[in-house]
Amino acid sequence: MFQFLLMISLWCLSTLSTCVENKHKRYLVDSINIVHERQASATPLVTVLGIKASGVDAIQPRLEIRELERRPDVFNVFLLGLQRFQSLDQDNKLSYFQVAGIHGRPFTSWDGVQAYPSTKLGYCRHSSNVFATWHRPYLALVEEMVYLNARAVIADFSEGTFKQRMNDALDTFRLPYWDAAAVPVTGESSYPLCVQRKSIEVELPQGNTTTRKLIENPLHSYTFHPIPKDAFSDGPSKPDGDSLQDVRQFATLAAERWTIWNSTMRYPTTMTGIAESQDNLVASQLDANSKNQRQRIYQMLAMQTDYYNISNNRAHVGSGAVADSLESVHDTLHNTVGSGGHMSKTQYSSFDPMFWLLHANTDRLLAIWQSLNPESYVTNHSDPVATYMTPVNHWSDENTPLYPFHRNEAGDFWTSATAREHTIFGYTYPELMDLSNKTSLIRKVNALYGENATSQFSWDKSHNGSFSSQRQQHGAQSIHARYQYFANIRPLSGRLVSAYRAYVFLGDMTAARPASESAWQQMDDPGLVGFTGSQDTGDIVGAAMHDGSGGTGGVIALTNALEAKVREGRLAGMDQVAVASYLREKMTWRAEVVCLLGCCSCRCLGKTDGDRFMTRPRRVKRHLASSWRCCGPR
Repeated sequence: MFQFLLMISLWCLSTLSTCVENKHKRYLVDSINIVHERQASATPLVTVLGIKASGVDAIQPRLEIRELERRPDVFNVFLLGLQRFQSLDQDNKLSYFQVAGIHGRPFTSWDGVQAYPSTKLGYCRHSSNVFATWHRPYLALVEEMVYLNARAVIADFSEGTFKQRMNDALDTFRLPYWDAAAVPVTGESSYPLCVQRKSIEVELPQGNTTTRKLIENPLHSYTFHPIPKDAFSDGPSKPDGDSLQDVRQFATLAAERWTIWNSTMRYPTTMTGIAESQDNLVASQLDANSKNQRQRIYQMLAMQTDYYNISNNRAHVGSGAVADSLESVHDTLHNTVGSGGHMSKTQYSSFDPMFWLLHANTDRLLAIWQSLNPESYVTNHSDPVATYMTPVNHWSDENTPLYPFHRNEAGDFWTSATAREHTIFGYTYPELMDLSNKTSLIRKVNALYGENATSQFSWDKSHNGSFSSQRQQHGAQSIHARYQYFANIRPLSGRLVSAYRAYVFLGDMTAARPASESAWQQMDDPGLVGFTGSQDTGDIVGAAMHDGSGGTGGVIALTNALEAKVREGRLAGMDQVAVASYLREKMTWRAEVVCLLGCCSCRCLGKTDGDRFMTRPRRVKRHLASSWRCCGPR
């Protein structure tokens, strides 16, 4: 049995308006051993030190991918380095395949760090208080690998002006991030074109000049060479009974798609080997939800002051508090970009190049939050999900090793304490540069994510590179005390539900909403406020590796949509009485679920029985739960 719980939370806070002295502390590793030729080193352990390990001492900012694209030389070395990284033999410990495989499949040891007995999971710490900090050295490793591969490509160029240009660009390269919540340039999508193209141009030397060459875009997908079919087979048990024959066939195909897709997929056209990515549909979904994502991030940075609450997607389970976190926001993006492809499945997501850009932004949001809340950090908590190295209910604190990332040749591992300061790896983020105090950071957050946010991309002339008049006038004090409304989403599930997506609507019921079997009718619904979703974590083995305490939390922010209703004259005011009355009459919701066997998914199965496979939209009162039963074995 599957229950979906939707709670409306009411909050009144003064958001991002208090000027507090910046007391951010630096937590430094004892020593940094500079290694000049990592790939040629005879050292049996890989010491994860970021680009600083290659002798580059300067701290450079990681840039948003669309900003990086505006720096053609740096973008060029990024593409060349990533292309070479992806081309390395998959047996190489420092190949793209093996480094990506640290996260989930193929469930093998990396850098000699052996597994917890009988565990068939990746190293990644999901639903954990060290979720965000675990990815910090992971991203630093990838950043260095792209850098080293780019340097190897440039080393083969003939001496001359072009080679010098590329070396100069390489000195400033850092891994880019993708901010899906940023207001895009006027007329453009939240989903960058440079990651949608199947091919892309790079600049290469040709005699005494250069030439432009079209290559397979390493930002669009990763092509396995070869697919490790034995390691990528989900192989779930098939449900019994002739009446479910079609479902059994679908479940088998859905589970085995990882063994027949030669390249990573985003919103695949089919589960078969002829599937193609539908990046245009990914873009449509992201654009439909971008305002809600922006509001979620803003309210999270404004309202969350405790690290544990912001760190992971299960911190709020059972608390009744706002159930949003860095991991929950990240989950929604995985769900959206993947849409049945690699990014939506935890075990395979890291093979998609978008994984690194998404997680770099999660690290950026963590770094911003740390600067706003310098005294709160990792505390001791139990993890409800097992990993390659840890059992269910393993306790983690700031000194827990972040396996499998070594920080020195003595074999010591990175911990959340030693990775607390991101600059130890040689990078920072634009918002954190030249900060005089916390107030200046608050202004930047307001400009990026506040209620009057505008595009902050340097080349967008629609706002002349300045804040709106309201933001110029009010600055850090632009947000006053007001009620903040959220729909807290949490599935109260057994172990047969591996993923969900929930939609919330405000306004009169449309003809399409109650009967729609298509996500696209929901995206086009004028009443859509937003959606949230989870990653698909499951196979039969993985399901046994959590504590069964229920699903992960997510949030759909309602405040801005409700304020719009006030301006339209459809809502009397933002006080609790008026809003509660309006929500009882005008709020509806819908959920799509994916069961563990892969056999129950509205989108994948096409025309389905709504009563059986998903919750119907219903009038929402204060708390509303609805039941759904898997079509698999009872």
